[in-house]
Amino acid sequence: MPAEVTRELKVILSGINARIDQTLLKYDRSWKDYEKFVEESDPYRFRSLVVPPTMVQFVASIAKTPVAGVAGFPHGYMPVESKLKEIDTIAEGGGREIDVVINVINVKSGRFDALGNELREVVGRAHELGLGIKIIVETSALSDEELRKVSLSVVESGADFIKTNTGYGARGASLRDVVLIRRFVEDRIKVKASGGIRNAVDAAMFILVGADVIGTSSGMKIAEDAKRILELL
Repeated sequence: MPAEVTRELKVILSGINARIDQTLLKYDRSWKDYEKFVEESDPYRFRSLVVPPTMVQFVASIAKTPVAGVAGFPHGYMPVESKLKEIDTIAEGGGREIDVVINVINVKSGRFDALGNELREVVGRAHELGLGIKIIVETSALSDEELRKVSLSVVESGADFIKTNTGYGARGASLRDVVLIRRFVEDRIKVKASGGIRNAVDAAMFILVGADVIGTSSGMKIAEDAKRILELL
């Protein structure tokens, strides 16, 4: 492996924990499961813990790691008023960030004005409440041209991140998704790759092609993988 590649890989892997949004978004888990999730995740000092809106207050009360919530999750086709209420709930519960799913029906219908209006409302509310906001665009449902238009709309909205996938779509994130998004948005917004990323090599590759943050339910596995790889480099 060329020395410059080894150096870059070492830098990425040594800082991987700080780039991970560790998630637990299962509907069939108990409060005890969420408590265990915090206990196991906190020592890794991940970037954040991402949980459902109704669990934000509980998780934030026991976690040392910053907490984020989701809105419009996972399908995004509910009224914008519902998403705004979820944003309020997350802020009131002590959340620091919100990941909001767009209404893909508007995209598939060519109703980009409606998409823009929704984005302005959710971004405005999040920022008004002091929350960072990521917009989930569900790349698995979009053509390249739709992804281009959506990416530019997200940039125009003033959101902090564009996020690839929910993990509940037809597929997870792909390296191609991130390459395309980076081509469309350049450096005007941060990118979160999420959906099916379960090991350190994959996570590092997403970062190499332009992702700033990795969303995963396998954060602890990725962190341990990274340690083992670093021992070999």
